[in-house]
Amino acid sequence: MAELYRFFNSTPDDKRTYQATDFAEFFTNFLGNGFFNGLSVTASDSMVVGVRSGSAMIEGHQYTNTDTLDLTVDGADSTDDRIDRVVLRLDSNTDKRYIKAFIKKGQTASNPVPPELERTDYIYELSLAQVRIEAGKSFIDSSQITDERGDNDLMGRVQVARTIGDQINTVDIKGPNDTPDKYAEGISQFYLSGSSNPEHMTAWLISLGMTPTDFGRDLSSLRAYVHTIGNRTNTGLQTFTLFDWAYQQEYRIYGEWKRANNAISENVRWGAWHDTDLIVGEVENENGKCIKYSSGKMECRSVVNMGDRTANGSGTYSSPYRTASLHWDFPEPFKSPPVVSGSAETEANSSPARAMAVGFRETSNSGSRYIQGYALSGSDIEADVILNLEATGRWR
Repeated sequence: MAELYRFFNSTPDDKRTYQATDFAEFFTNFLGNGFFNGLSVTASDSMVVGVRSGSAMIEGHQYTNTDTLDLTVDGADSTDDRIDRVVLRLDSNTDKRYIKAFIKKGQTASNPVPPELERTDYIYELSLAQVRIEAGKSFIDSSQITDERGDNDLMGRVQVARTIGDQINTVDIKGPNDTPDKYAEGISQFYLSGSSNPEHMTAWLISLGMTPTDFGRDLSSLRAYVHTIGNRTNTGLQTFTLFDWAYQQEYRIYGEWKRANNAISENVRWGAWHDTDLIVGEVENENGKCIKYSSGKMECRSVVNMGDRTANGSGTYSSPYRTASLHWDFPEPFKSPPVVSGSAETEANSSPARAMAVGFRETSNSGSRYIQGYALSGSDIEADVILNLEATGRWR
């Protein structure tokens, strides 16, 4: 067991000596493996590929290529293809101690695969690109190069080290009532699990006025990210994104909510939550179509042919012409009776006969009753009426 502390100047009586491995270990605390910029692999219509300038980080060691580096690829087989890789290799063995770009040669085969990357205590490889060596071909063109810099398992962009990321999702979790000054200046985020952090997840949902049952799920199925942008003397903006853990639910996003303040300060509290209205569900059946929004709003629509505009009534003020009566069962029930509206269309030739209104008698959570299209003219022209119906309310 030891306490390690770095880095300090030496004194005549107390020499402080540090190795490169000490600095590499320090950098791995906050920088992961990957590339910072550049390092694309290009073809030259020969058996030479070029690695463009750029830089990378491997296991705490920094690599820079200042100009295009040419690498020669072994010749093609006469009958089978081969897949090589262009790799950056960290070699920490005493007789090497470098990071260099290499061609890592694959095996020829009727269905070739790229060579595995070596990752041991002393050698660590990152892949820049695959190069397919086509049988009988004496040069490499751009179609044979597959960029692998964007694959986080093979290369990826330099990110915050995993050791920090793991702690962000455990130690750095905060509650919804924590004042803005509790958050770091700049950009910060943490992850919430209804399974691993049930108390924290429940508190955040309560702050939003929600429960898991609003989404038809239990707490353990829900996950969230809390993303905060803050400036000590300016503003703070916080975003809460709630989603489902289960692939059977297609990892559905249930909503995104934002709140703000005018400074990351202990004297300034967060403002109210505001919905970013996302579509979180759709229901469609013989009764029409409903769209559910993350704010809890739901809109249902239906188009119905009501038949003849003169099916009922005598064309008088007291008994206007009107269609048959419709009982519309909503495609999905509302939490409470919605607002129902509608418009009517008809193909009658005369403009007076095309003047129509829609009437409703009663509406419940599940449907609207006694809907009819009313003719505003006493003309007895026969023509079908199409009703466009809409109900707007809340699903939660």
